[in-house]
Amino acid sequence: MASSQKQASMLFLACVLLMLTQEMHCLASSQSPSLVAFAGPSNQTTNEEREALLTWKSELDSQSHCTLSSWNGTNPCSWHGIDCDPPGSIVSLNLLDFAIHGTLRHLNFSLLPHLVTLKLANNSLFGNIPPSMALLAKLTHLDLSQNNFSGNIPTQLGSLRSLQVLELSHNNFNGPIPSEIGSLSNLTGLFLSANNLSGFIPREIGRLKSLNYLKLMNNRITGPVPSSIGNMSSLIEMRLCNNQLVGAIPKEIGMLGSLIELDLSSNYLNGYIPKTLGNLSNLVVFYLYQNQLSGPIPLEVGGMRSLICFRLPLNDLTGPIPSSIGKLSNLNYVSLRMNKLSGPIPSSIGNLSNLNVLRLFKNKLSGPIPSSMGNLCNLKTLQLNFNELSGPIPSSIGNLSNLKTLRLNTNELSGLIPSSIGNLSNLKTLWLNINELSGPIPSSIGNLSNLNLLDLYENELSGPIPSSIGNLSNLQYLSLDTNELSGLSSYP
Repeated sequence: MASSQKQASMLFLACVLLMLTQEMHCLASSQSPSLVAFAGPSNQTTNEEREALLTWKSELDSQSHCTLSSWNGTNPCSWHGIDCDPPGSIVSLNLLDFAIHGTLRHLNFSLLPHLVTLKLANNSLFGNIPPSMALLAKLTHLDLSQNNFSGNIPTQLGSLRSLQVLELSHNNFNGPIPSEIGSLSNLTGLFLSANNLSGFIPREIGRLKSLNYLKLMNNRITGPVPSSIGNMSSLIEMRLCNNQLVGAIPKEIGMLGSLIELDLSSNYLNGYIPKTLGNLSNLVVFYLYQNQLSGPIPLEVGGMRSLICFRLPLNDLTGPIPSSIGKLSNLNYVSLRMNKLSGPIPSSIGNLSNLNVLRLFKNKLSGPIPSSMGNLCNLKTLQLNFNELSGPIPSSIGNLSNLKTLRLNTNELSGLIPSSIGNLSNLKTLWLNINELSGPIPSSIGNLSNLNLLDLYENELSGPIPSSIGNLSNLQYLSLDTNELSGLSSYP
């Protein structure tokens, strides 16, 4: 009885399995095209992608063939530098630093419709960017930097509406920046530096409201900085240095509240520094050096509370250093050298306790060196030379224990050299020449064991040369002439 029941159960299971097999066969034969596509890419698509890459490889040089030796077989998803999505379509071609030599002329982009990332940086690729690259409708990252590409940037790239990063720097591209780039509404990074680009910055660039990084430095770009840049509300870093830009700095830059780095240096910009730049409370780096800017440094710069690097040298700036600079407590580096600034050094500069470098030389600054400068305990470089400073060297300068370079030469300083100068144990160069300093050289100067240059030339110093100078074992240059010193023969 038990045996017959077992046979009946097995027969029932066999019938169920037969019915399921027939049903699955019918389902497969009637399956819709969309379901087939979901199951995986067609063999035709895979073959087209593979053949597109193999055709390109065949046109590269022999060394590139060796580098891409893994590019063989029927499954491109296993090739080096290739990534595929789950269905098996190629979505990434990343050949960064592969020493590939050749062009993109034979790469059929129309056969790579799913490509999201194309990174070919730091190779030896040359020639033009094919306009057919615009067919990569899903592309989000394009990096062709550090190659030898030339010609114009194709206007067709403006149709890559999914693009987030466009990196073409360090090539030989020429001609203008195409205005069509303004259509790339999802772009977060635009990197075109170190090319031969010319023409104006297109005003359409102001449409890029998602852009975080704009780097156009080291080109031959001319014309003004467009005021439309003020619309780029997400901008974090803007570097337009080393171009041929002219005209005034647009006041609209003051609307870029997220800006952290602003570099407009080494251009031909003129006019005043806009007061609106004081609104940039998140700005950390501010470079306007080597332009033709004139007028005063606006008091409003005191609003740049996050500023660390402040560089305005080699302009035609006039008027005083604003006392509001003392509010910038994060400042690490200040250079206002080689302008026409006048008036006293504000005592508020002593508030900048994080300052490492202060360069104010070659201006028309007058009045005394403020004693508050002795508060700058982290200062390593202090250059106040070639001004019209007067009065004594404050004894508080001896508090600058980290100082390595002290240049006070070519001023109208008078009085004694303070003995506290001997406290500057890290000092390597001391320039006090061409002033009106008087009295003896303090013996404490012999404590400067790291000193390799001491220039006291052309002052009114008198008395004997202290024997302690003989302790300066690292001294390589010493100038004491044109003074009224005695005891030269006693100097070791």
